[in-house]
Order: sequence, then structure tokens, then C-alpha cells
Amino acid sequence: MTAPLELYTASWIVFQPNIVIDAKLGTLWTVSVDLEPMLQLMPDKTQLIDFLLRRTGSKPMILDVIRTLLHPDAQGELAIISTIFDQLNAVCAARAQADRNMERPSSSLGVVVVDQSDMYTSVFAPLEDAPMKYQFMVAVLVEYIRSLNQYALPVEHFLYELVINLLVRHNRHYQLHQFLQYHVVNDSKHVACLLLSLEGTYPPAFQLALDMLKRLHTANEDIFDVLVSKNLLLPALRFLRSLGSEAVAAVSPRRFLEAAHSAEDPSLFYTVFKFIEQRNMALRKKPDFVQGEGCEEYVAHFNKLFASSAASA
Repeated sequence: MTAPLELYTASWIVFQPNIVIDAKLGTLWTVSVDLEPMLQLMPDKTQLIDFLLRRTGSKPMILDVIRTLLHPDAQGELAIISTIFDQLNAVCAARAQADRNMERPSSSLGVVVVDQSDMYTSVFAPLEDAPMKYQFMVAVLVEYIRSLNQYALPVEHFLYELVINLLVRHNRHYQLHQFLQYHVVNDSKHVACLLLSLEGTYPPAFQLALDMLKRLHTANEDIFDVLVSKNLLLPALRFLRSLGSEAVAAVSPRRFLEAAHSAEDPSLFYTVFKFIEQRNMALRKKPDFVQGEGCEEYVAHFNKLFASSAASA
């Protein structure tokens, strides 16, 4: 026989967050909330997210709410989605700050962290091929990036890649230029490499990538490698000269001469060879190549091409 239980009596002792002791009956309970019904009971999605962020184990439900708001069948207003992004990223920022200070994060913002990897894996990537207007997807991604920047959270490269791929796939090249120009998409080596890979479908992406690498001021070697790999040796020469004598001295003569030889252009090979000789003069006061640089075959090739003209002169 089960005795009737009197609720909220004076004999109750409550310990946060979920322990109740009845000193009179000598019993202890733990209280848990069934979160599933709350998805229907709270129509205000921002209020629902705020509630779920404070409940352990609610991450799958939070992601499900966001997926529903983005899905074409039940698409939510962008303003509401933007507010939810701010709610998520406020928690991420607080947790990051607590980690830096080696403190326990405040529970006032939430106990569940939904980070960029969660959003990309569970929300954005699955919806990339969903039957929705790409403009809405781009707007959502831009809002998420805006929110990350607002809370000083570094934006992961895979989010930028998703934006760029969407724009290129739908031939929105002018909008891509604008995003890069106004730093909606921030400069990074990852983004520059993605732009380089898009050259086949969008040729101006090559120059956009080079411009981005130049703005980074830490990618000079990458720029040189890109120019050489594209057999743009004369631009590579000019770029090296613009960097100064230390950059010229650090260049690999064999790699440069190998690229010039592969181009099968005698005038280009001559220009590159003479550039390397000038480099040798600056380093060692003589134009000769040292044995360890492995340039013997290219010296022989140069002599074969131009020895007769030098002798007649």
C-alpha cells in the first residue's frame, strides 16, 4: 500500500540543483525534467533555447530546434535565428573566458555549450543540399559569423568555406568579391587555398587568393610557391625582389631553374638563370653555383643554349 505523499512540507530540505530530502519520511529524491514536452509547450523559440541551455543533456534538442527553424517547411524569421545564435555564442564566450581564467563558468548563461563544430556538423552541412533558397542559407551563415565576431570567437575556416562554396556554386561571384572586400570572410591561409582550388570554375579566384595572401603579411613563402607552381616565374621574380635581399638569398636555385627549364622558353630560362647568378654574386661575390645546390644540369643547359652566342660576342 502506497501512503499519500504531502508535497512541499516543512520537513523538506532542498539541495540545488535537483535533490530533495524529506526528513520526516527519511527519503531522498532526485528531480529531473522531461525536456521533450517543452518543445511543444514553449512556442517562443528564444525562450525555449534559453531554457534548454540551462539543462544538462539538452544539446540534441537545441540543435533540432535550430534545424527546424532553418528547414524550408518551417522556416523561422532571420531575426529570431540571429538572436538564438547570440544566445549560443554568449555561452561559448563565457566558457572560453572561464577556461582562460581557470575559473568555473557562471551557470547564469547556461551549462550546455553548442560550438561551431556542433553547428557545422549537425545543422549547416546537412542543410547545404536541402531544397531551400541559397540566399537564405548564405544570410543565416553570415548572421552566425557576425555573432561569432560579436563575441570575439575566432571563426573556423569550414564556415567560410561553406559560404564561399555556396556563392560560387550559384555564380554569385560579385557577392563573393564584396564579402572578401568588406571582410565578411576574413583573410586566412585556409580561405586563400580554397580560392586557389576554385580557379578552374572561377578564374579570378586565383588573383583573389594572391591578394589575400599578400594582406596576411605572413604568407610570403606561400605566395612564391603559388606563383612558381603556376609557372608565373617573372611575377615570382618581381615578388622576391619586392621582399628584399634576405628573401632572394633564401630562394632555392634548383627549384626556380627546374620550373624555368620545364617551361621550355629559352628567354624565360635566361632571365631566371641570370637572376640566380645575381643572387650568387650578392651572397658569395661570384656568379658560380656551389655543388650542394644541385644545379649542374641547368648550368649545362644554359651553356648549351647560349654558349655560341656568348662566344660570337
